[in-house]
Amino acid sequence: MIRNYFKVAFRNIFRSKLTSFINIAGLSLAISSCILIYLYVADETSYEQHHSKSDRIYRITRDFISADGLTNLRLGNVAPPIGPLIKSDYGEIEVMARAINFGLVIGLEENGELTKNFREERLFVVEPDIFQIFDIDLINGEPTKALDRPFTIMLSEQTARKFFSGGENPLGKRLRANNQFDLEITGIYKDFPSQSHWHPDYMVSFSTMNDDNIYGRTRLETSWGNNAFGTYVLLKEGTDAAQLENKLPEFINKHFGLFAIANWGAPADFDASKRTKLHVQKVSDIHLHSHLDDELEVNGNINNVYMMSVIGLFIILIACFNFINLSTARAAKRSKEVGLRKVVGAVRNQLVWQYLSESVLVALLALAIALPFTQMGLVWLNSFTQKTLSFGISDFLLLSVTIVVTIFIGLMAGIYPAFIVSSFKPVLTLKGQSATQGKGLVRKALVISQFAISIVLIIATVVTMQQLNFLNHRNLGYDKDQVISIPYYRELNNSYDAFRQQLLSSSTIKNTSRSSRIPTGRLLDSAGAPDVAMGDSVVSTDVVLKMVATDHDFFDTYSISVAAGRTFSKEILTDDSLAFVINEAAAHEIGWETVRDAVGKEFHYGGTNGTLIGVVKDFHFESLHQRIIPMVFFPSPSNQYGNVSIKIGASDMQQGLAHIEKVWKEFLPARPFEYDFVSEFYRDLYQEEADQNQLFVIFSVLAILIACLGLFGLTTHTTLQRVKEIGIRKVLGANVPNVLTLLSREIVILVLLANLIAWPIAWYFLSSWLGSFAYHIELSVLVFVLAAVVSILIALFTVSTQTIKAALSNPVNALRYE
Repeated sequence: MIRNYFKVAFRNIFRSKLTSFINIAGLSLAISSCILIYLYVADETSYEQHHSKSDRIYRITRDFISADGLTNLRLGNVAPPIGPLIKSDYGEIEVMARAINFGLVIGLEENGELTKNFREERLFVVEPDIFQIFDIDLINGEPTKALDRPFTIMLSEQTARKFFSGGENPLGKRLRANNQFDLEITGIYKDFPSQSHWHPDYMVSFSTMNDDNIYGRTRLETSWGNNAFGTYVLLKEGTDAAQLENKLPEFINKHFGLFAIANWGAPADFDASKRTKLHVQKVSDIHLHSHLDDELEVNGNINNVYMMSVIGLFIILIACFNFINLSTARAAKRSKEVGLRKVVGAVRNQLVWQYLSESVLVALLALAIALPFTQMGLVWLNSFTQKTLSFGISDFLLLSVTIVVTIFIGLMAGIYPAFIVSSFKPVLTLKGQSATQGKGLVRKALVISQFAISIVLIIATVVTMQQLNFLNHRNLGYDKDQVISIPYYRELNNSYDAFRQQLLSSSTIKNTSRSSRIPTGRLLDSAGAPDVAMGDSVVSTDVVLKMVATDHDFFDTYSISVAAGRTFSKEILTDDSLAFVINEAAAHEIGWETVRDAVGKEFHYGGTNGTLIGVVKDFHFESLHQRIIPMVFFPSPSNQYGNVSIKIGASDMQQGLAHIEKVWKEFLPARPFEYDFVSEFYRDLYQEEADQNQLFVIFSVLAILIACLGLFGLTTHTTLQRVKEIGIRKVLGANVPNVLTLLSREIVILVLLANLIAWPIAWYFLSSWLGSFAYHIELSVLVFVLAAVVSILIALFTVSTQTIKAALSNPVNALRYE
């Protein structure tokens, strides 16, 4: 019986080639898209799951709160005293380990000489207990001993290969850090999986930090302002993390509050828990749910996972709707077949199973075609997401689930047409009367649903493109083009002026400056709120200022305009230590009526009593996700600088870079020459949005293509059913435009109804998305009108070949046998 079902199913598939092609093509594209989306979503949601204790691993994070109660800084790292104290105070914590990230130049020391120098950004100083929290696979070395001594280091497998070739054993060899101190290699560990929120290339023993030349034991115990230490805890079995977090305000007051009162001049009634909060964050939540101000790596976004999942659902629904629509539209052709089967004894269940077997067979054929599509799509997806996703016959479990889901899709898509066809009455069908002469409400509803989904994707694509264009072309208040950033090293402290003059000796270099941070970075540094002169007295303010240490040339290098007063000058000696510059946002929030009122006022900040010499116009130091916040700039001792910004002439980039490298090697021969374009840093700020837009474009095209395939097939069948009607109308005087209007009017109405459904849905979700930007476009009605016009034109173009063919047909052919 089953064999007969599939035999007949094959016969029907090949008999209706157009319908079968549309169904199989649509389903294969949908299945391939869904497999790709599943692989992406599964990878994104599997972060940190490779750890055997992942459900008990947490990190401590810290928020800073302004005087008005708003959280203005959210950090994934905390101060060094917090880890040991929290482990000591709370028995719920089984293990605690700290890790701090450094960017250093690492070189291999051979025969007293440094070779293979590399600038490394993924070096972490870690406590040995990190091995009790995370599952880190060792190739060489013992986890209990590898990092138990100062100045020892472990390398990842990939890093070890970079320094040592062949079967050379690196244990006992020495690496030199920043040309200052040696580190003995005591172990090699396997590279961290891609599904991890950090990927250390080097792990240095934490006891190295006890050395006063590195950091110092005292500073580790008292540096409450240095929030650079990742602090991980393994909670004991059965511990409620939320209950532990509820105890942390008391912890903050007990330790940080008392320290601030004793050492920072805080008032005796200082409530530290109202100005800073600690949170306990599950490590497995970091990748998708954490977007703090100092994440170790760029995290994913749970909204992207939701978006991809919904798009996958949309695409498979559109394909299924096609299947249902085309199958029910074809029902009239099969009515005599059903009638004959019933006359010779077929019961309804047999007809249902016959039709379902055909539906499942179509789905399985679509799966067979989808698999090679998936392999081709994986090449693009891996390149696009920088992942190493795979799918093949060896993935037995995933392949088995895919087959089962495909069969389920076939059953679900075929069940409605199966019951429709099996309900035909043989008396009517054998007389030639169609059993499907109703108004086709279900088919119309499915067409509306298909196009509503497609229209939402069209609108989303246009809006994300508009927002990206806005981000890329908004006046930022500074010039990021033709500016490169190079790291600032302590060797330049005493020779920077000569270094700068040597750079400027070439006409290709327009300006240079030093600063603690550069535009496109986050503003994480602050010394609190200033005291300022108001009237005849100096008063305290509640306006927390983010600070940037600069030299005299910073504002000229970035072409930042002055709103009032002046910027720093080398000719005025007091500018080196007693001068401050703020932005317009700071002047307004402090309370001056105009920016000119701020110039020349006494200004106390960060322990320095100086003068406010100028106000610069607001500029977007951070991304457009953040509003412009109050900032203060001041010249700084050399040890606060982290970057050198160099402005190169518009047509001199290659020549300028060559000159900079030559000067670099003259002044810093032991350091590798590395540079970055500030404009690329800016582009990277919106890479997630650019990726979203590309996904919208690709999947919108896919969704529309599948919907159009279905609409084309449906129009083909419905036009054939109306051949006699069209012939009669033409005999009675209808011309070609009349017939085209008749056949197209229903499609236009359905697409317009789809727009009415899609518009509020798109408006709601896109308004929410745009709200994540402090500066964004406004949703325009024109976008929605454009989507309506485009969707109507696409629909009309899709059905045009069939409607024009029907309109031009000779009525004699249609009425010959009447």
